[in-house]
Amino acid sequence: MQVITLISGKGGVGKTTLTSNLAIALSQRSKRVLVIDLDPQNAVRHHLGMDPNDDAGLVREGIFPEVIFESPFGVDFIPFGRVTEEELLEFEAGLEARPTWVATALQGLHSLDYDYVLLDTPPGATVYLPQALNAAARALIVVLTDAASYSSLRKILKLLAEYKKDPANKVAMTHILLNQMREDSELAQQVRAAMMDSYGSKMAPMVIHRDALVPEALAYERSVLQYDPDAQASRDIQHLADWLASRN
Repeated sequence: MQVITLISGKGGVGKTTLTSNLAIALSQRSKRVLVIDLDPQNAVRHHLGMDPNDDAGLVREGIFPEVIFESPFGVDFIPFGRVTEEELLEFEAGLEARPTWVATALQGLHSLDYDYVLLDTPPGATVYLPQALNAAARALIVVLTDAASYSSLRKILKLLAEYKKDPANKVAMTHILLNQMREDSELAQQVRAAMMDSYGSKMAPMVIHRDALVPEALAYERSVLQYDPDAQASRDIQHLADWLASRN
């Protein structure tokens, strides 16, 4: 069971959309995939076909086989859950006290024979980040090709270096993935070049291009991979899935 966490230094980079579509792409390779939503925004459920009126999630139910939802798109997932502010504060206090809670919970899922577990996390330094890093063998940092992402990337890498000092940290590989890349933007090309110069060895060998079909697919409650398999974003995500599968 390979655990991969997707993280970001700032919000609005399309990380949750990418996580959900990547999970579907991996499942299309006859892989058993589980997505765990560690973000209080509770957005993974919107991408994977959960009833919007269902409040269930890991905050109240934990991470156990019986709380796993089956997506109509061929992947399993555990939503974060819709909770009150009081419940959220209590849950986060518990995570602070038990930084390996997710890692320990995942041990109870080994009998389900998942090939991949994808962890979606909130942006920046939150109580959920060490939980993910203590459970995952690989981290994908999702960034945009803009100045704000370039600035936040330096901060998130510094933060990851600090967490790496913790013996509980399991991440062996960290890669930077450019999302929503615009080939027609001079600024995007400049930022991409700057990132390659600064972090070349950490850069994933592909980018995910900006594609209007991604939000359009979500509006129709579909993944872009199913909505239009030939879309640029679909081809990019398939490339990413192939690359990850080849590096087991």
